[in-house]
Amino acid sequence: MNYIDFWSKGRFEVSRILLTLFLIFSAYFVGSLFLSIDLAINHPNFTVLSDGSFKEIALLLGKNRFFLLMMLPFSLVFFTLLICLTKIHKLPLIAVFTSRKTFDWKRFFIAFTWWSFMVVAFTSIELLLHKNFQLVFNAQKFFTLFLLSIILLPLQTSSEELIFRGYILQGIKKRTGSILTSILISGLMFGMMHISNPEIAKIGYHILIYYIIVGVVLGVIVYYDSGLELSLGFHAANNLITALLITADWQAFQTDAIIVDSNPPGNGIFSMLLALSMLFAFFLLLNKKYNWKVFTKKEGLSE
Repeated sequence: MNYIDFWSKGRFEVSRILLTLFLIFSAYFVGSLFLSIDLAINHPNFTVLSDGSFKEIALLLGKNRFFLLMMLPFSLVFFTLLICLTKIHKLPLIAVFTSRKTFDWKRFFIAFTWWSFMVVAFTSIELLLHKNFQLVFNAQKFFTLFLLSIILLPLQTSSEELIFRGYILQGIKKRTGSILTSILISGLMFGMMHISNPEIAKIGYHILIYYIIVGVVLGVIVYYDSGLELSLGFHAANNLITALLITADWQAFQTDAIIVDSNPPGNGIFSMLLALSMLFAFFLLLNKKYNWKVFTKKEGLSE
């Protein structure tokens, strides 16, 4: 049985689904309160603005502290979702992540390594083209960021993968019976989740196309590989390397990274096309390595 059909392994009555959704939203809300409480107690006169507030809060609290508070809601969501899937929906723990008998760490690290190299290559090309950047390495701050990142970012990315490439993808497939529909809708929902990111306001809403395509491609990967290992590796690499390597004052991640990019964001068209080209290359490499035969009629997504 493919991972995308694993809802049949558990109990997914409407009441259980509604309870899980309520608990997930509650966990995110509770986790978000820590930032609000911190600001209210220590900076009562601060006013949150709709534009640019990420940078302002990071400067106010310190980037590592802000990063920790930003990641806490996702950490709570991750553990809440695991409890819901295993206790409320009665899924075996391994079935939450993969159709295999054990979690395939080799797959995870292959995806993590390949996409890490691609992110570094992408960043290098961007910097060579623009050249307006600074090396701001601070060993103490960076070491703290590194520890926070390797603990919290995998929880953040895993929570998103479990929700969008697990819970939602499987749920839509169960309701519609269509692989293609489930992948497209879950990808659209994943992309639209990023609509409040500060880079969207700076660059434009067309950048959401990139997030949607990433969501769709990861959905295809999960379907053909019948597990979350590759998508988890990709997502962890993307956010971890980005957080540690480079930051800009218009990005969601305000971190004490090695490089500060001072270039204005522009319209992002070139960057988006370059990133999508690398994403397609990443997918082709996986397709070849695991012999998915994606482009053959027999293995298509029309079901």
